[in-house]
Amino acid sequence: MCEVDHVYPRRVGRRAVWRQVMPTLTWRFFVGLIFWQLQHKLQQICSNCTDSAYWLRMDTVIKQVMGLPQLAPSPEVNQAFSKLVEAVIMHPQWHVDDAALLHDLQCRCSEAEGKLERFWAQKIIRADNSLKAVKEFPYQDNYRALTSREIQLIERSGVYLGKQSRVAIIGSGSLPLTAWWLYRITGAKITHIDSCKAAVDLAKQLAQALRWPCSFVCGDGRSVDLPVNFYDVVYIAGLAGQSVADKQRIVDHILPSLTPDGRVVVRSARGSRELLYPAFAASEITHVVLQEEYHPTDEVINSVFVYRKECDEG
Repeated sequence: MCEVDHVYPRRVGRRAVWRQVMPTLTWRFFVGLIFWQLQHKLQQICSNCTDSAYWLRMDTVIKQVMGLPQLAPSPEVNQAFSKLVEAVIMHPQWHVDDAALLHDLQCRCSEAEGKLERFWAQKIIRADNSLKAVKEFPYQDNYRALTSREIQLIERSGVYLGKQSRVAIIGSGSLPLTAWWLYRITGAKITHIDSCKAAVDLAKQLAQALRWPCSFVCGDGRSVDLPVNFYDVVYIAGLAGQSVADKQRIVDHILPSLTPDGRVVVRSARGSRELLYPAFAASEITHVVLQEEYHPTDEVINSVFVYRKECDEG
């Protein structure tokens, strides 16, 4: 009886305690649920605010570029395009829905890049130490990084560049840093091809200043006269051809100049990077077989596609 008398009050006590605690637990549960819902709502509001600020910032950056009175290198121009590049890298999925605005922005970027290259080509030519001056170009690290990655992609596709290799670059421009780094890294023999005579003349002077043995051809990539079965790799620059149709015409024209195991390297862009360069998918280029595809996620801008001839298949 003593044990029963001892146990029974304990059971009654537990029930009494549970009746006292239950309302408190229920109250805390619902308060916690309400707090969680409020926190989730606040996160959504903050996210929307961030998105709004981001859209506003991109809109402001684009307006600054489009509102520049001139595009020659200057503190104002350099700052505007630096902000645009920074915004593009930070927000890789952003895009412009207005096709006309996108085209105008790409044209402005292309024109500004051309003026920047001419400015620096002349600066390097006039420099007492041209090799040192090349290293001072603000985007030379990007060119070196992209070219190094392209060489790796070409090698992964089965072609290895060396001193006996021949490479043509369509749209080499007045400051051919891609070709320069190709030569410095692999020793390949470079042919610069550009439709602008002034750019070709300036690039020739640059090569002389750098004591760089290479050749030059002034011509349009869609029709330029090239030797048959000659080049191991043909590059098509990001600004060579403003549309997929233009790129395709260049590809079709240069294919006979490739060696049987030659490669075509085409630069493109993806996501917000299309604000700076024409963008297209690797599958949009036909009459060739895609070997490698690369899309950067860092400070490098251009996507890279490596193709081989269809006739080499099998």
